[in-house]
Amino acid sequence: MPRLTRRIVVTAASTLYLLALTCLAAYALHSTRLYTLPIPSLLTALTLALPPLAGIALETTISLNRELAAKNLLNRSNAFLWVIGVLLVFETVLATLAGTHLSPGTSGGGWKCGLEAVWQRLYSQKDERRVRAIQDTFECCGLNSVRDRAFPFSGKGHGADACMVRFERAQRCLEPWRAEERKVAIMLLVVPIAVFVWKVCLQVI
Repeated sequence: MPRLTRRIVVTAASTLYLLALTCLAAYALHSTRLYTLPIPSLLTALTLALPPLAGIALETTISLNRELAAKNLLNRSNAFLWVIGVLLVFETVLATLAGTHLSPGTSGGGWKCGLEAVWQRLYSQKDERRVRAIQDTFECCGLNSVRDRAFPFSGKGHGADACMVRFERAQRCLEPWRAEERKVAIMLLVVPIAVFVWKVCLQVI
């Protein structure tokens, strides 16, 4: 049985930690698509890629540094600093973009524009599946009111109050949909911050 060394323990713990962050980012990506949140797909995809990318990059760099140290060439390599610097910039950009979706939910604030634009697009395309997914998940009707572009869409024998009457709902979707956007944004913010903390801990250990 191989002896447990400090490097093996740290590598195993790091793998589990980064795997957990990857799962968190994957859940955020799933929620973004499922509820058609106004969060860029590129942001969620890059956040999902960050933990494994950081793990592979640092492990490769550390292994390279060990080889260089064995050959007394370590002082000529700046690879570790470059990797740390690039990851720091990457993490900062992702955290900043995620933070833009956490602005206070004051009525009439700029945060509402994203939700309004997405809902209008779905309504214009008569995308029943996505609108209904939002309404059924949060048990609501319409965006700004229960009659505001709600599914079933008005026309073809349906009035603007069709959702409210059929499903007996009295809540609009704006607040719960916005709350879901903020929850996902928090997840996307936690991932780069947690990766940064992991890197710091690696330096301390």
